Amino acid sequence: MYISGIGRTKFGSLPQTLPELAYEAMYEAIVDSNVDITDIGAIFVSNFLGGPLNGQLHLNSIVASLLPGMNVPIARVETACASSSVALKQALYALGQHDHVLVVGAEKMTAGTVLGPTEAIAMAADRHADQLNGLIFPANYALIAQQYMQKYRIGHEVLEQIALINHRNARLNPLAHFHDKDVTLEMIRRSPVISSPLNLFDCSPLSDGAAAVVLSKEPQGSRDVKILSSQYVTDATSLTQRASLTSFNAVKIAARMAYAESGKGPDDIDLAEVHDCFTISELLALEDLGLCEPGGAAKLVGEGRILRDGDLPVNTDGGLKADGHPIGATGLAQIFEIVVQLRGEAGPRQVAGPNVGMIHNVGGIGGTAAVTILEGSQC
Repeated sequence: MYISGIGRTKFGSLPQTLPELAYEAMYEAIVDSNVDITDIGAIFVSNFLGGPLNGQLHLNSIVASLLPGMNVPIARVETACASSSVALKQALYALGQHDHVLVVGAEKMTAGTVLGPTEAIAMAADRHADQLNGLIFPANYALIAQQYMQKYRIGHEVLEQIALINHRNARLNPLAHFHDKDVTLEMIRRSPVISSPLNLFDCSPLSDGAAAVVLSKEPQGSRDVKILSSQYVTDATSLTQRASLTSFNAVKIAARMAYAESGKGPDDIDLAEVHDCFTISELLALEDLGLCEPGGAAKLVGEGRILRDGDLPVNTDGGLKADGHPIGATGLAQIFEIVVQLRGEAGPRQVAGPNVGMIHNVGGIGGTAAVTILEGSQC
């Protein structure tokens, strides 16, 4: 199975409506592919906050209204921040019946009309264990950071380096939320504390945006990228039900499944997009994916190995931290970046000769974990 077309909007605080964002991404993905829109057999729509933020559910029918005359099966998928990776998996199942399937993820997080974003995003947590006790997402990840930093004896400067690397990558990405922002280490260090030890630059922004991919059962051209594996695993989302706060078990299981299905291992991964909703989550991801040993992620960062010219480039688009985090579109945006890199079309942020890329997308606080492995057509 192959990715034959990709498309996405710019991320940031945007004037477009939710349907307009979705349409732009779908249009670009179709144009990028060798597939006619009339050959699309089904569509999967990824969105998390359309109801609480925009007062708009039944998004599958809204997408149908953008495509007059296309009365194909359309379904909305929601698994918090992992929504679009899970939508991708559902679309792969649908390729058993259709030759081509479209997946689109869209989110309008600014200018909310129903709830505020903090209250809306908190819906991804356990209402009785977390929400009603005021444990919002920055506080959850602050608890994780406290435990991780104590366990492995690292300081906040490691998180500062992660933020700096991602912002430098975003400067080279014209679609990134922080593309036009010059962020320095001093700015990162002096930013206000959000939930100790996390400060403002440890947190991903509220972003609007959309991304889409066309999936095809057979290759459509030389620019297609092969899907070696797409796996996701579900776990309880509350930290009160975790044996460890410094690792997400669902990620480790999904990674093992993806490696087994793809026939690849950690040493085969040439670059990765990991879910850095907070800087601490990037450290956990590198370890849970088996890209380094437990407690070894700080060394990976300190040695510069995750830089664009390192041996394991990570978040070359800026990651959620600086590319942006429009929740329903995030996993597809990660796939967009890996596809662009494997095609050799990433421009000034292009890494040297990648063949295999990994995408790691998490919903809630490790409640849903998706891992996807892609291979370029030159392999």
